Amino acid sequence: MRSIIIWSALSATIISASELKPASDDIQVPAPWKVGKCIKEYCNFANPTMGDGLVLISTPANVDILNSFSPLIKSNSQSPPFEVREIPGKGIGLFANRTIQRGEIVMQYTPTLIVQFGPHIDLPSSDRESFYQDAVTHLPSPRRDAFMAQFGKDIFTKIDRNAFRMFINGQNPYSGHLGAFPEVARMNHDCRPNLNSRIENITHSSIAVRTIAVGEELTISYIDGLLPRQARQERLQDWGFECTCSLCSASAEEVEASDKRIQDIKDLEEEMDKAVGGGDLTTEMGERLVKLYREEGLETYIGHAYTKAALIYAMFGVEEKAKEYATLAADAMAMELGEEAGDVVAMRQLAERPEEHWAWEIRKPRSEEENEQVKKEQEARESVKDEL
Repeated sequence: MRSIIIWSALSATIISASELKPASDDIQVPAPWKVGKCIKEYCNFANPTMGDGLVLISTPANVDILNSFSPLIKSNSQSPPFEVREIPGKGIGLFANRTIQRGEIVMQYTPTLIVQFGPHIDLPSSDRESFYQDAVTHLPSPRRDAFMAQFGKDIFTKIDRNAFRMFINGQNPYSGHLGAFPEVARMNHDCRPNLNSRIENITHSSIAVRTIAVGEELTISYIDGLLPRQARQERLQDWGFECTCSLCSASAEEVEASDKRIQDIKDLEEEMDKAVGGGDLTTEMGERLVKLYREEGLETYIGHAYTKAALIYAMFGVEEKAKEYATLAADAMAMELGEEAGDVVAMRQLAERPEEHWAWEIRKPRSEEENEQVKKEQEARESVKDEL
């Protein structure tokens, strides 16, 4: 469902069948890891004790990286706040069995299978499928059954349509992997979902972005939601269905109004970006952006709107509003990125000590005396530069 990858950013090098080779005894991995089949520099590494059992299709160096992570959770050890139901004409879905509060972690899972980008796009299909089949045989039986129950005619498709992009050693092409989380893959798409998700180390967490009522289906978005209806429908053709969420199935007038709001958001954000460098930036722009996000139901993205509003208020030295929106931004983005993310930390700092933030009062109107003093200080700095 969700291997959201910009494939054009990854180079492809096809290797021939003559380059296939069996697992090498020279590859040493710490117990309880075991080495399975290898192709070129990639091998299948199985660990039955990591999470609920995991196979890594990658290079040996990445085994050490996974071992360096803090202890990984076992998949949902407590009774989850949802149940699986059949949906006529749609397959299965997950539905809330109690009220779920905004910010609540609804589910957490470690992956069943992790595949480095390289073998997924480089290997010839015949070699890749047998390689993948070997990997799946090393999974514990329950995890293998869960993986094979996912949508897809073969293992490649099950990975390609259901996996999440993840980086296990910094965001560079060599650490890029696809993580298969079969339980998470049961969630259906909605253009205005009620869950956000993030991956920290290799643990996938799904967080409620608003209060979810009993009986409501749990949903995530497979695509960028900041697209007009037609573009969203075109993107979803990769998954072979036409979206019938409440937004996409709304009246023609409501769809038109939604598309206009999305375009207004893009236009306003472009105008704000240009104005930050010295144009006609106003605090009203930030307020209007937040209003548009709220009206469009963009809870999964609204942290970014709150951030821009907070920064603008800080630039003009409006302390209470800067603190208010910085707090809202940090809370919203923590659900998307995690509490330790740089943007979240920066917004927490702005909310606590706005006068120490880089944006503080850089656009605040000054008196003629203050402007004259700033001019003199600038001229003094330029004079020193000239002398040097």
